[in-house]
Amino acid sequence: IIIAAEESPIDQVNIDYLLQTFCFVPCSQQPLYTGKEWIPGTGCEKYHNCVLGKPTSWAQCGNGLRFDPFNKNCEEAGAVSCPTLAPQTCPPTFTNQIVASSRSPSSRPSAEPTDYPTLSPTLPPQSVARDYIRSKRDEIERSVLVSYTNDGEAFPSTRYTFDGLMNGLDVIAVEGFGADFKFNLYEGVPNEWKKGLISLAAFLANSMVESIQYDSCDENNWQGLDGKYAISNSCGQEGYSYEDDECSFDFKSSCPVVSSMEVTAVNSPIGDSFPPPFQCKPGTSNAGYWDSSTGEIIQTFYTNVAGRKDIEGCCWWGRGALQTKGPCSVGKINYYLGKKGAAIGRDTLYPSIDFCQFPEALCASADDKNLRWNAGLFEWAERIQRYNADDWNYDSELDKFIQGGMTSNAFITAVSRIVSRKCHRQGCSKVEVRMLDERTRHFFMIMNDIFELPMLLATPNPTPNPTPDPTRRPSLKPTMNPTIEIQKTNPNERPSMANIISTDEANNGLLVPNPNPTTFSDGLIRLEDNAARRKD
Repeated sequence: IIIAAEESPIDQVNIDYLLQTFCFVPCSQQPLYTGKEWIPGTGCEKYHNCVLGKPTSWAQCGNGLRFDPFNKNCEEAGAVSCPTLAPQTCPPTFTNQIVASSRSPSSRPSAEPTDYPTLSPTLPPQSVARDYIRSKRDEIERSVLVSYTNDGEAFPSTRYTFDGLMNGLDVIAVEGFGADFKFNLYEGVPNEWKKGLISLAAFLANSMVESIQYDSCDENNWQGLDGKYAISNSCGQEGYSYEDDECSFDFKSSCPVVSSMEVTAVNSPIGDSFPPPFQCKPGTSNAGYWDSSTGEIIQTFYTNVAGRKDIEGCCWWGRGALQTKGPCSVGKINYYLGKKGAAIGRDTLYPSIDFCQFPEALCASADDKNLRWNAGLFEWAERIQRYNADDWNYDSELDKFIQGGMTSNAFITAVSRIVSRKCHRQGCSKVEVRMLDERTRHFFMIMNDIFELPMLLATPNPTPNPTPDPTRRPSLKPTMNPTIEIQKTNPNERPSMANIISTDEANNGLLVPNPNPTTFSDGLIRLEDNAARRKD
């Protein structure tokens, strides 16, 4: 049972004494450690608050409580096994003292404000945010990069890895992609980098719902009714028509919708217990539905929620970490990252890939497995962080969220609407954001429990968080609209590579499956080296 610590006056802790007696270096258990750490020689009554590998304050558990060095919380004394260290002789290496804190420590980070930490002078200001994120690798892998089988069994995501995330941040947030904007981590600006952590927490919270929980790059056919899943869901789910998502007048590079295009998703769930991967192809006047009771496709008149019964031109389903979808969003990737931009002289990351002619390259390319991360980070930078509509501006609302104590749901709710509905107000779309409660809970879990931002940002007078306590694990079975059935990825299935084509063939519109693609050990193919079968 976790119990909040009580306010209790305490004496100062002499760090020299700890070093000389126990050879103890505070906050050094891992590089740039941020969190709570027990203090030896105190009977587990006292603990340090560490920020970026330095002690900033110390506190004491209340009467009848002890600090558990393993769970890192104040708990009932009888439930804590306090380690015993033998006194040793060590030269002192740290001569400062930590000023006693009169604040009440708590098992929840959001209830324990401290002063801003002094960052290590050896850390270059351009990398402090990424170094801090790297210090949280274990927590992110344990609580964020987690996928689930259809039965709710958790397993580490294979398609969304920590290394892939960091590589994506290095490119999209730091090195750039030839544009006048990046994913804003606020690197190099004192204390502002903590705002970047909040942005990353919101990005990851939405990615957990959109893609990571399924361990899939391609959108899943998850919307069913009475066990029937419309094959035409590839055209759009929840009543949306993805191909109608056109760019505003000031952006001229939206992808054209071609009814003769033929593409099949490469790493959606495959197997008898899952709907087949999304597909688009001509000549499908009645695509039918997948019957979950038989595992078969029934070709008959059957529409999706939007009334679509065919799959011609329906090649714009979601892909990547944020499930980037629609001709406009894919067109922007092609312009800023792909062949369209390279053709007009831009220095793009993927100059040989025409994402408009072959949108499945976002999931299929073995040349850069980080594309699924890069696409999501790019969309966040281009569409979310630059969002400015009516009286709502992303940067301004982020500042308001921080100034208000980081307890309100308003910021993550509006941001989640922008991600999935492209508008921020309640009621701005015909349906509310799918799994909004989960996105909100994930956001506060990442922000409070992993990044420990309340401690970094030091809210002087915190107010109780009105949201449910953030969990340290994603919920095993997200609560959904009862009329919608969710299908999740089977981690034991390998991606189907029967519909991958070369970049050149894709760029020329020859979107026909290759019956014998060249595959690699990871199940992906190299777009540049693969030859496609031409149309008859």
